[in-house]
Amino acid sequence: MVLALGLYADFGSLGEELASFRWELLPLALALTALNYLLRFWRWDRYLARLAIEIPRGRSFTIFVAGLTMTITPGKLGELIKCGLLKRSFDVPVRRSAPVVLAERVTDATGVVVLAVVGGAGVRNWPLLAAALIAVAATVVVVRSPLLDRFGRLGEAPEAARALLGTRLLVEMTLLSAVSWFFECLAAYVCVRGLRLDLSLADTIVVFTLGSLAGAISFLPGGLGVAEGSMTALIRHLGDTTKAAAAAATLLIRLSTLWFAVVLGLIGLAVEERSYRRSQPVRRSSMR
Repeated sequence: MVLALGLYADFGSLGEELASFRWELLPLALALTALNYLLRFWRWDRYLARLAIEIPRGRSFTIFVAGLTMTITPGKLGELIKCGLLKRSFDVPVRRSAPVVLAERVTDATGVVVLAVVGGAGVRNWPLLAAALIAVAATVVVVRSPLLDRFGRLGEAPEAARALLGTRLLVEMTLLSAVSWFFECLAAYVCVRGLRLDLSLADTIVVFTLGSLAGAISFLPGGLGVAEGSMTALIRHLGDTTKAAAAAATLLIRLSTLWFAVVLGLIGLAVEERSYRRSQPVRRSSMR
């Protein structure tokens, strides 16, 4: 990512722009991003409760955070690691918990689309938004249809998915996702303002949501390349700024959102691994 942006904008100019950034604002950007994760954890916890999956709240949190390590996988499907951790520690069948990750991805998409429309991205960029909505609608239709019932190996997964993608819960979690992703848009705006770019909050929302959707639809790991290219082009267009300034803003935004998530995920994974190992002697002794 850094190499590509450096080649695009010239490493020297990019370095100068980064040096001019008000680095005291970075903790604020990271805190806003963390608020997004806290709201998404609440959604995760709500989904588990909806499926009657009961585990200690602390372990639920570390498992959720551990899943952030897979943010850079195509479509974040690697977050299914959370299902594996639930199976390992609490014997929750993967087929029962996997619909939670599916519902998360669906409401992430719908929430980001809502934000994009609110930010004013729907007029000129409707094909991208339409593609995202069509993909979501197709997923919901397939889940609600009897088609999945023909696959016995899926077990209780179809029923669980229908429970999580019911109309009322889908609308509620879409609104929650829109609010949570708004905090990441605010984090992006802090990065933009830290470089003193002439970009409004509404324009920043357009940059972040469209760049994120483009990266997700590309199905590349973390949307790498596509998301950065889209964001940089949009910042140049909407902010009427230089290549170096746009590239610096994109780099800071991705560091404060994408790569911050990966770092938190690694910490969460380490904590969860330690918790699992500490629980083993207790579980063995209780079996005797």
